[in-house]
Amino acid sequence: MYPKLLLLVNCLLFALLASAQIDQTLQKLDTYHSQHIKEKIYLHLDKNDYSAGETIWFKLYCSTAPFNYLSNMSKIANVELISPTNKIIKSIKIPITLGLSIGDFNLPDTLEEGSYRVRSFTRWMQNDSIANFYERVIPITNGRSDNIITKSELVKNGTENMFQINLKTIQGAPLINNSINYTLQPNNNKEKSGRLKSNDNGKIALELKDDFKGGTLSLQFLSLDKRRILKSFVIPDPNSQNSIQIFPESGELISNILCKTGFKILTPAGLGKKAKITVVEENQTTIADFETNSLGMGSIPLILQAGKKYVATALFEDGSSTSTALPPVLNSGYVLTVNSGLKDKIAAQLSATADLVNGKDIYLVAQYNGLVFHAAKQKLNGTDILFNIPKKNLPSGVLQLSILTDQMVPIAERLVFNYNTTSTLLPVSVALNKSSFTTREKVMADLSVKYDDSDTSRFAALSASVVNLSKVDSTTDRYYSSIVSELLLKSDLRGFIERPNYYFEDLTNIKLTELDNLMLIQGWRKLDWKNYISTSTTSFLPEKGLTIAGTIKKTARKAVVPNAKVTLIPTSNMLLSVDTLTDNNGRFSFDELLFADSVKFIVTGDGPKEKKRVDIVIDNALTPPPNPSKDQPLLVNDINTTLLTQLKNSQKFLGELEAAGIIQKSIRLEEVQVNRVRTNKADKNSRNLNGPGNADQVISAEDLSTCTTLEQCLAGRLVGVMFRNGVPYSTRSMGLNGGSPMQIVLDGMYIEADQISMINVADISSIEVLRSASNTAIYGMYGGNGVIVITSKSGDAISSSYTPTGILTITPKGLYVPRTFFKPQYDATVQHKLTHDLRTTIAWEPNLITQKEGKTHFEFFTSDEPGTYKLTVEGISMDGKIAHLEYLIEVKSQ
Repeated sequence: MYPKLLLLVNCLLFALLASAQIDQTLQKLDTYHSQHIKEKIYLHLDKNDYSAGETIWFKLYCSTAPFNYLSNMSKIANVELISPTNKIIKSIKIPITLGLSIGDFNLPDTLEEGSYRVRSFTRWMQNDSIANFYERVIPITNGRSDNIITKSELVKNGTENMFQINLKTIQGAPLINNSINYTLQPNNNKEKSGRLKSNDNGKIALELKDDFKGGTLSLQFLSLDKRRILKSFVIPDPNSQNSIQIFPESGELISNILCKTGFKILTPAGLGKKAKITVVEENQTTIADFETNSLGMGSIPLILQAGKKYVATALFEDGSSTSTALPPVLNSGYVLTVNSGLKDKIAAQLSATADLVNGKDIYLVAQYNGLVFHAAKQKLNGTDILFNIPKKNLPSGVLQLSILTDQMVPIAERLVFNYNTTSTLLPVSVALNKSSFTTREKVMADLSVKYDDSDTSRFAALSASVVNLSKVDSTTDRYYSSIVSELLLKSDLRGFIERPNYYFEDLTNIKLTELDNLMLIQGWRKLDWKNYISTSTTSFLPEKGLTIAGTIKKTARKAVVPNAKVTLIPTSNMLLSVDTLTDNNGRFSFDELLFADSVKFIVTGDGPKEKKRVDIVIDNALTPPPNPSKDQPLLVNDINTTLLTQLKNSQKFLGELEAAGIIQKSIRLEEVQVNRVRTNKADKNSRNLNGPGNADQVISAEDLSTCTTLEQCLAGRLVGVMFRNGVPYSTRSMGLNGGSPMQIVLDGMYIEADQISMINVADISSIEVLRSASNTAIYGMYGGNGVIVITSKSGDAISSSYTPTGILTITPKGLYVPRTFFKPQYDATVQHKLTHDLRTTIAWEPNLITQKEGKTHFEFFTSDEPGTYKLTVEGISMDGKIAHLEYLIEVKSQ
């Protein structure tokens, strides 16, 4: 009896330990989720493509996953515009209120045509992968400073690979015998520069060596009217062919176990391609055949055997084909088969080879980013066990299913897509004042959102755009991701998702089968559970406001100064200064600040012993570098040619705005020879807060050329300034007690007035004297007795004998102030009235809020062009429901 009792005790202990292990794992997952709540960003843009000189208008929605509640974590968002050459050319910070914000990018006339990217993220999102930042490809044409269209292609010249470009004017005239400078940056290779000359047909061709694997090409040349033109091209790998990618459901093919297997057909450009797939054994026996969808994706269940080789062949509509071998079939392993298409549940079956059947506990965990929705246990007593996961409490979107052993080791994983129309969508309807409209007629739109009786809040934030469809290219739809496809799908999958809206064309009947294939093919990943069960802390905290931080050090030394008093003073209002003390590491930080961009600050430091003999070092902003785009297949060449109609429409529209005085043209000027100019005596690098030369008196380096000492030069020469023992005083501020010295500013650094004698005259480029209230006001209390602004010839430091300490002027990046969208009012007298209204974006309403009845309203006027206008409404309710509506409006000629 004793051995049996011992065995029973051991079994009970094992059961308790196993239970404790899963409980601990679930607790760690819960802790991970609470510390790593995932924020997502979506930008609703007014349209899909743009032209230089136009404005990108956007509404930002920041929500928390997986329930899409509007985020109250981050208060600041970063929005960037990334060029075709992968450089950040515009970057703004915008305030977030209850997960909402608005902004815009004004596109300069001189912007190079190409495929740009809009990227957005919060500081909290930097704890995750850069690949999870919001990103969208934006094609931008240029018909303002660039009148050249191109057609680029890979061609064969015998055995040589050539990249050929045909250059023409917008009117179609070839660019003949033109010298063109180029820079070629092959992938992972040294940059190469040179010069080419276009032939009589306006063509140039660049030879690509055998080892060329793709890269970028930049061109610079003059157009026929002598404008400087910049062009960029992405060169694909000339040796790349159509390919087949194969994805077994659990990552591996296991002998004699039915395994759903996904197939993806890719072109050299990285896009999907429709094909017929045939799977054969090595003896040419056909195992399976099927057809992919238009995106080149499909799946089929396979039962294969170890020791045999299998080949998949894709046959294309043009008669060509490509083949690849399937992964090796293993003798031992697990297969997790999932059926997510059932109405009320997700069925998951784990199949194992006989050698792995051990009678021990197996766990299934369904979770999102550590938030567990379902956990179940079964014993592996046979080769097949079934788990059922109720859908009732599952959120919509991408979920992770994991099979764990009794030791909490993952042995099979699968991503699934779940969708619940009722709990996910916020139905939106629109009612217009008329069924159809004529040109320049007022449209009144009433929006209504429908709520369930159980909804506790009826607040919804919406944004709406109206676009003339006759002036946009439908092919740009492939760039477009709606708020539904972004928040539920794209933001949670790695890699390029082609046409994310394809799966959500009917929001009440989405393509669940094809979404499951997408999960199988592009959602498969081997997840690292160490991240979930670790106790690592986050590196970036949610940004509640702007931060100015730095370190106080002893002058010209690395040693820091603890307990130093640091004062931050905005030059726009000296009364709003704030103080803090440095910590033991000499660090200081002013947090949760809110100030507009371009606001200047004065920072002063005062050590307990060092007094003002300290150096102030301000932290540089840590901006994530531009990552290679995961939407690389959408970064196409020849945008001016592809969207030539849009380019010409934009030329006309921008010309009308310019004629009406609404915008100005800012074309890049070429170098010209000027025989005589009026010069500003102040150095262009002057740190005068009023701007270089905006002073009561300016002394140039030429004026100082005959002087040996600075006091000798300035005494008697500066109007209203008197020197006493080498110290300048303004006669305006001198009273009975003699007044106080003027403030000296040297290259932006505030120094004591008696230190002016230490400055070498030969090092000075200009001196500006500020005495009047209009010029000294910006300096606040520092300008009460007048200011002398000295700019050295180097513009970056004082002479080697002296370095100013204890004070610093900075202009940190502040919050962007959005502009107002222009919309004409044809029923009222307006200052700027368009002679010809050629708008593409007819209306942009980013701040629509539903009232307690679930309704809101906006108005706009149609343009001079008839056609079909598309109204797009997007938004999120307080309880996380997503709104998306597309509605067509007919506009006829008068």
